[in-house]
Amino acid sequence: MKNKNQVKKLVNPMQQLRRHISALANLPEGKEPLISAYFDLREGAQRLTQAFESWSISARHTLPNQERTWYDQAKNELLMVLRQQWCDDTKSLAVFARGGEHPLLMALPFEAALETHFDVSPRPAIFPLVQLKDRFHRFVLVICTEETARILELSLGTVTQELLTRKPEVASHLGRQLSREHYHHRREEDGKRFLREQVQIITNLMAQRGHNHLILAGHPRHIVPLREHLPAHLQSRVVGSLFHAPNGHDYTPLLDQAIHAFIRAEQEESRNTVERLHDQIRRQGLAVVGIHACRDAIELGAVNQLVISEELPHFDREMLVRMAIIHDLPIEVCEGDELLLDHGGVGCLLRFRLDYLAHDPSQADRQQSA
Repeated sequence: MKNKNQVKKLVNPMQQLRRHISALANLPEGKEPLISAYFDLREGAQRLTQAFESWSISARHTLPNQERTWYDQAKNELLMVLRQQWCDDTKSLAVFARGGEHPLLMALPFEAALETHFDVSPRPAIFPLVQLKDRFHRFVLVICTEETARILELSLGTVTQELLTRKPEVASHLGRQLSREHYHHRREEDGKRFLREQVQIITNLMAQRGHNHLILAGHPRHIVPLREHLPAHLQSRVVGSLFHAPNGHDYTPLLDQAIHAFIRAEQEESRNTVERLHDQIRRQGLAVVGIHACRDAIELGAVNQLVISEELPHFDREMLVRMAIIHDLPIEVCEGDELLLDHGGVGCLLRFRLDYLAHDPSQADRQQSA
């Protein structure tokens, strides 16, 4: 019997978020003030409007008189966006608005939550988007039952691709014709073929879409054989197993549990990254810490990864993540790490030791001129 796969593809919000972050990071600084507004839509439109209006009055007084007209233009555009009707799935909204000679209006709705926050400066405040991207990356969830395997790609809390594969059925008339031994042998072979098909789909999806995290959900008698059949490189990417069967066709509770499992795995990876940073610092190896040292290392092209704390002051945080994005560097956002805070709240894992540049006359000249 022919086995049919149902495929559902949606726009990938993670790819869109990367493009938006890059565009905002590379936006030239203008003389007009730029408003960055993050809204948690769960608070309600009226409450958010009141909070924004209250903040905007105080913020306006901090600006020179010649910038206030441009500021008012941006504010009015932003309020029009906030008053729009957003779909029920939209939990938060990021809006960037600028008036004047180089107007800008960008509205980014998300199904993931963002804290309400406002900022006005010559450049957009992008750290909350970087934080969102770091926390809600993509992963693959496989929900197994006796007869089906639902393979889901999740990005920013949203299902962006869905594949459904079914176990081949033995026709009823064949069941009557086959002996019990042959029937069970046929069922066993169909089960093995079903597992191979799941593994093939998962392997292709993980490879083609660049996933590093896999979560398995379902009854142990379905999850355990699947995991055993995964190749070694995919077994190492299994970051969670949810031993719960879906409730009929409603697998929403499993999605929520999978997201929590993924967040726990991300937090563990974050701790491991910080520990690698500390280890390199203790050995005077491939790492630097501190705002100025990290800024210089990024400018020199020596950085492999930026490790930054949420608690870093706003200005420094925005400057460093903007530099990292412009240089196409991975960013690890850490929360409440005391060791990192003791080092100034930021560090960089390096591609090479900075003292290798000490004997490069061209680098020395550039450092002196700076």
